[in-house]
Order: sequence, then structure tokens, then C-alpha cells
Amino acid sequence: GECVATLRGHSSTVDCVAVFPDGRRVVSGSCDNTLKVWDVATGKCVATLEGHSNWVWSVAVFPDGRHVVSGSWDNTLKVWDVATGECVATLRGHSSTVDCVAVFPDGRRVVSGSSDKTLKVWDVETGECLATLEGHSGSVQSVAVFPDGRRVVSASEDNTLKVW
Repeated sequence: GECVATLRGHSSTVDCVAVFPDGRRVVSGSCDNTLKVWDVATGKCVATLEGHSNWVWSVAVFPDGRHVVSGSWDNTLKVWDVATGECVATLRGHSSTVDCVAVFPDGRRVVSGSSDKTLKVWDVETGECLATLEGHSGSVQSVAVFPDGRRVVSASEDNTLKVW
């Protein structure tokens, strides 16, 4: 129950965080429009990922720990190479803010949820939207992928969860 580290470096509200598979790093997203990769042991920022034009609202780490995906109020997702700090893909298709993201266990697909009330499944390599999942009557606030990668579950402002 005791705080063992406080990580400082963002210039605005920190909205989201994810842990790398190695347990040694975390990545945060902020209303300063950036993501930061942190070394947990030292508390130091080891990379700043810049490219979104609005708040970073969601982040997830790929199973291999080499890439992260972010969702933003600029209506896009970005896939980042952690080693270089470069954006390797920008995924466009939502008509409103991207509020949540998750990575499939195979690391080849991501799913996003948006204030446009839809979820989208993306092929990371091609950047193609593979499916648009419609059915919520409110913003999609959270999304998770089942361990077998065959289903996703979403949570919405419409007071429901949906399994897809």
C-alpha cells in the first residue's frame, strides 16, 4: 500500500498507462499530446513519443514489448516502435475521439473504441480496418481482447457491455 515511485515529466494530465511484458517499463499517455516510456527502476523517462495533434487518451503494449499503440482525441490510432521512438503507422477511420485500445494476443491486430459509438479492428501491418463493430448507443469507453483472440468485450456510456 506504499508508493514506491512517482514519475514526473508530462506537462499536463496523464490519462492512461500500460505495463510492458518485461515489467521493467511503463508507457503513459497525456493531454500534452505525447506518450512517455519510463524505466520503473530509475524513474527516468527513456523515450518521448510525439505525433498526435490532440490528447492521448489510451495506450496498450504489444505482446513482444517492441511496439505500443495509442488512441487520441485527434481521432487516430498510432503504432510506435519503442526502440526508435518513431510512429510506424497511423490508423484513420473513426469519426470521433479514440477512447480505448487493446492488442490481440497475436500482435497482428488491434481494436479501438470511440466516441463515434463504434469499435474497429485493425490489421497492424497493412493499416487496414478489418471490421467495424456497431451496436452501442453511446461512446465506447473500454475494450479488452479475450486470451484466445477470438472475441472482444466493450464497455459503453450506454450502460452496457457487449461481447463481439
